[in-house]
Amino acid sequence: MVLAGLLSFFLSALPAKAETLTIATGDWPPYISPQLKHYGVTARIVREAFETAGDEVVFQFFPWKRTILMSEQGLVDGSFAWSHKPEREAHHLYSNAIGEYGYVFFHLKSKPFEWQKLKDLRGLTIGGTNSYNYGAEFVTAAERGEFKIEWVHSDELNWRKLLAGRIDIFPSDVEAGYAQLRDIFPSEKANKITHNPHPLKPLTTMHMLFSKLKPESPERLKRFNRGLKQLKDSGKYTQYLKESREGLYRLVSEEVLEEGL
Repeated sequence: MVLAGLLSFFLSALPAKAETLTIATGDWPPYISPQLKHYGVTARIVREAFETAGDEVVFQFFPWKRTILMSEQGLVDGSFAWSHKPEREAHHLYSNAIGEYGYVFFHLKSKPFEWQKLKDLRGLTIGGTNSYNYGAEFVTAAERGEFKIEWVHSDELNWRKLLAGRIDIFPSDVEAGYAQLRDIFPSEKANKITHNPHPLKPLTTMHMLFSKLKPESPERLKRFNRGLKQLKDSGKYTQYLKESREGLYRLVSEEVLEEGL
């Protein structure tokens, strides 16, 4: 009995066997795309979090509705990148945050900008893109005349106005904003623009999901979270975000894609 107990203890202390996991996701550049190096910055973070924990992954790309349905039914080992919603939480275990998205203010580096509350925007001219939802509080403050919004029909026009100094700040998603800048301008111009990290409204976190139907999911979740923490603690997580914002994961040729990035 004693020997059996000791054996059980040592077996439980051994690390879980490494696996090759099938992970479903969709196309959401610049975060995730089969047309980006490493399949995008978020895909790289997910892959390396798994690899740090000892697992290999194979990504499969599907339309988003099919992706979440396959994950719910346990037809894949996991799926990303999803925000919290009750209907998803009913079927999945959620990882720690693998990233976040939402609006921040971009500005010229030559015009330093700090803010914490909407009252700090008084006197500024802000670019806005028609049909975008910047939040009721922001729009109400503008209607009260606390600051000026110049509405236009496209993000590109706002970026050009910002670079020309015709507006002071422009709200955009962090990663999408930098990707647009790299698409519109050469590097020497894109590099003149930066962002203030304080969000216009609370950022939304993204997560790796594991189906509750799969008995292996709780242990896989633990391994993934452990690998993700190690990736963040090592500085690689921050490094990869910086690389993405510098345009290093931009579209690659078919020849490179065939190499299996």
